[in-house]
Amino acid sequence: APERDLILALTADEELGWSVWPARERPWAAAVVLVSVGVLGVLIAKGTGDTMLGVAAPLFMLASLGSFLAKTEYLLTSDAIEVRTLGVVRARPWSEMRRATVDRTGVFLSPFATRSWLEAYRGLRLLFGGNRDQVVAFVEARLGVSLAGGNEPLQGGGRAGRRKGAGPDAGR
Repeated sequence: APERDLILALTADEELGWSVWPARERPWAAAVVLVSVGVLGVLIAKGTGDTMLGVAAPLFMLASLGSFLAKTEYLLTSDAIEVRTLGVVRARPWSEMRRATVDRTGVFLSPFATRSWLEAYRGLRLLFGGNRDQVVAFVEARLGVSLAGGNEPLQGGGRAGRRKGAGPDAGR
């Protein structure tokens, strides 16, 4: 869809690239967020009498909402996953990924075989941006697993992929 600024490229080098910009897709939600952040800054500045805090708090809020407000570019290659947003590039090799979880908006790739609180800091979220089938197929090919059922976690990565509970320790 052109309104999503979707760029798809599947080449002979096995690359898939696209971009997603949620604020552009939902301009009213983006406007509400921006107005709310502005109101927050004014309320904090008035309530505390500290102008610096009234400026800093909204900036922290905007930074935390960066993945919604800014365009995010994704590039999947045969070797690595790259996510670019707000000038920050996060790149991880496929060999580090042990588990994938798919939901209706994207795929979460984790370097952990089981859920961990560290996932939020070390995992990568890939929003579909209108190309669900291509992203799922690419992740399946790289991890050597099948994303059956749409929302089941998978294990894969540098080892042979297998479903949760299918390993030698299953049932223990």
